Amino acid sequence: MTETLPTVDVSPFATGAPPSPEQDAVAAEIDRICREIGFFLIAGHGVDPAVKESMFTAMHDFFARPVEEKEKIAIGRSENHRGYVGIAAEKSDEEGAADLKESLDTGGEHGPDHPEVQAGVPTFGPNQWPDDPAFRAAWEAYRTQAIEAAQRVQRAMARALGQHDEFLLDRPGGEVMYHLRLLHYPPQETVQPGPDQLGCGAHTDYGTVTLLADDGVGGLQVMTRDGTWISVGIPADLLVVNIGDLMAIWTNDRWVSNPHRVVNPPRTDRYSIPLFVTPPFHAEIACLDSCLEAGAEPKYDAQEAGPYLMSRLNATHTYRNPLLAEAGSF
Repeated sequence: MTETLPTVDVSPFATGAPPSPEQDAVAAEIDRICREIGFFLIAGHGVDPAVKESMFTAMHDFFARPVEEKEKIAIGRSENHRGYVGIAAEKSDEEGAADLKESLDTGGEHGPDHPEVQAGVPTFGPNQWPDDPAFRAAWEAYRTQAIEAAQRVQRAMARALGQHDEFLLDRPGGEVMYHLRLLHYPPQETVQPGPDQLGCGAHTDYGTVTLLADDGVGGLQVMTRDGTWISVGIPADLLVVNIGDLMAIWTNDRWVSNPHRVVNPPRTDRYSIPLFVTPPFHAEIACLDSCLEAGAEPKYDAQEAGPYLMSRLNATHTYRNPLLAEAGSF
């Protein structure tokens, strides 16, 4: 049975929008949802349907290429975690089987003069691109609009947590990291999953916020607070938002990142585009005063966002293993 998540219109928090009573109502609704489930749908996100469709078309073309062509831009060739990840090369569930999906991992396009690149920050640098100019054009258009949508959500979340609206967008320690991931889940009949093997194993996301577009095929499942798995439908004009582990740390579990997974659908392919939002690499993540009750202690030690992110990538991506053996973690 497919269930519908609650929907929030985040347009009152568009960049440059004037203050309005609707902003407080949106923030309060997001706070309620994040306390209860941590997943919701958003309207008023600003992503043009034609821009999203162009991105999906470009994805279809890329993933339909021969494996040997896709491997020319394999993620193992990148020094900053950008590129193609083949089927069963990642384990989202660190204790489970490898994922039956393939992906193209991208981030901001950072040249050698970028201050984070010059400082040697491991998540900054160039992307690896398919040999198709139309792909990059579609990527740039979609990523720009998806980041604006994520910023609307982050402003509303900051308001909900008693902070100024730009709190999550203006952290010391560098620039907010936006990693756009393009995912393809082949049909069950093609990949022949083993026992308990999924398209994407049960996991929580690593950063603060994830924004997801998908093709409407289905397959996303979310665990509710009582431990029940529910299948989630995503209407074509909406996007999914969920919170990640760093947000749970920031809020002292006022908002808990929920496990989720993806089941490869039968007799059809599934495509999705998550945008993962992580605070600046050197930003300190510590319990917010607004999330700590009088006399209580933080549940988590303060930590930097980047090292936490890299520790999770190290644990889930098989290509990282030889790198770890040679030089430890990033």
